[in-house]
Amino acid sequence: MRDRIDRIIARGRLDSLARALDGAKVHDVRYAADRLVETSGDGRVVLKHIRDLVDRRKPAFRHLACQLAPAGYRHEAEPTLKLLQRLADDADWTVRDAAAETCGRLLRDDFARMLEALYGWREHPSASVRRAVVIAAGRAARPDRLERAEPLLKLVEPLLADEDATIRRALGPSALGGSLLRHYPMDAFEYLVKWSTSNEPGVLWNVAMAFSGPPAADIARKALIVLRKLSLDERRIVWRAVSSVMWKLGRRCPEIVRPELMRWLEDDRRVEVAREALKHL
Repeated sequence: MRDRIDRIIARGRLDSLARALDGAKVHDVRYAADRLVETSGDGRVVLKHIRDLVDRRKPAFRHLACQLAPAGYRHEAEPTLKLLQRLADDADWTVRDAAAETCGRLLRDDFARMLEALYGWREHPSASVRRAVVIAAGRAARPDRLERAEPLLKLVEPLLADEDATIRRALGPSALGGSLLRHYPMDAFEYLVKWSTSNEPGVLWNVAMAFSGPPAADIARKALIVLRKLSLDERRIVWRAVSSVMWKLGRRCPEIVRPELMRWLEDDRRVEVAREALKHL
């Protein structure tokens, strides 16, 4: 595959390159983008390629644009980000995901400037663009960069109450539970406690679901402090989230969670939550 990519690039045939990448794996698309950058030798040429590819009909063209975006960003950040925002709102979900992943790479590598840019994306009318912020925050978390914990948590904070289901799925279980809680357990837990005082059901759903992933097992006893409180919420979206988290956490830490659920069975306010969770344990 890479030999074919090299031959097409040597001939200067961008259309043929994108067609060859149709259905290709991410590492092949990234290799093609890297080779294009090397052979272009000029950031203006790369940016021109991105502009051209963004408007093409086949998703393979737009996937290539996503992988070229970091090079375009290094040359001229603002116009590249406008193009990347369009890709984050693409009709094809695979392109949207690729654009969101690229946002994460840029945030990881140029934290301060990209963070500032993503603040504005949180207000975008497209849920897909707002979702890209959430995904980027999760991808930019690094255990060796502890100073990023609070800025990343504050970046996603306004999106906790977002009613879009795709944003919720990307935020609570994934960005918070899979990444931020893993890399910044103390900071993330403090914010989850703070957010648990909200009366917004969407916020509370995200707080509960942040404890649904493997990182929560390391702080299971602390997680129960928050989940006990949320289990008293009578709104279905909240208590069902707590029930779901309790059985997932219970499978990882049965010696901690099962006794808790047995106590909940004796509590009229929590009995339904406990019954639902115990069905899966």
